[in-house]
Amino acid sequence: MNNKETFVIEPENIDELPISGDIKYNCNYKNLVIFCHGYKGFKDWGCWNIVSDLFYSKELNFLKFNFSHNGLTLSKQTKFTDLESFSKNNYSIEVNDLSRVINYINSNKLNINYENIYIIGHSRGSGIACLSTQYHSNITKLVSWAGVASFKERFPSDKELKEWRENGTRYIFNSRTEQKMPHLYEFYTDFINNEEKLTIKTALLNFKGDFLSCYGLLDQVIPNRNAFDMAKWATKSSTFGIRTNHTFGSKHPWNEKQLPIHLKEICLKTIDFLKSD
Repeated sequence: MNNKETFVIEPENIDELPISGDIKYNCNYKNLVIFCHGYKGFKDWGCWNIVSDLFYSKELNFLKFNFSHNGLTLSKQTKFTDLESFSKNNYSIEVNDLSRVINYINSNKLNINYENIYIIGHSRGSGIACLSTQYHSNITKLVSWAGVASFKERFPSDKELKEWRENGTRYIFNSRTEQKMPHLYEFYTDFINNEEKLTIKTALLNFKGDFLSCYGLLDQVIPNRNAFDMAKWATKSSTFGIRTNHTFGSKHPWNEKQLPIHLKEICLKTIDFLKSD
């Protein structure tokens, strides 16, 4: 039996928003991959659906989801129409979102069988994936695709930070959509107030599973040293670099039926890693 199913995880309190996701699965496959998209991303961005198909073809159940405050809505899942929720997003919310997804799976509401949970995160989603290992011991393998090693380093400093505090909102230009994406200053204060729980290094130092850190040699968004730092912190780790950019040759929209060559290579390396003993 095989199936592709969409789902919605409803909020349990007033601070939460719905989480939409989809899973491609076969009840005979043993392991489940959860994919976390990155900043200004979403579950159906670019090639992610083709990536899901590839992993499924290699006998891996594949789940991807939208972080609840990524600026999309249940009715419009490829356009940033809810910039108010986007402005309220922070790392604590995203860590909680991933926990909500894992708890939803563990409750067996999707009625699938699996032996292990593997997490893949791209860019910012990689950092969230790393942090989630502090709360879910059933994550046995972890993969970073062009991941960030420190959230603290991603914040502005000095004059720019002061202006953010004074203005209350900071805007990041999205060159693809030509939108100004807002971030409330509470994004920064939440990190400072929860820094110990949101430090990726701490999570990886305590992670007992296997870790693969993939990176693009031509990445101009996340410096390659991030990949090596994460691999250094994790106990059982390896790295894989390829001559490509931050999104491994993919973009949105992606109108081809095949993956770009470098993203496919990253996927196949990851699949080999996940299926190895």
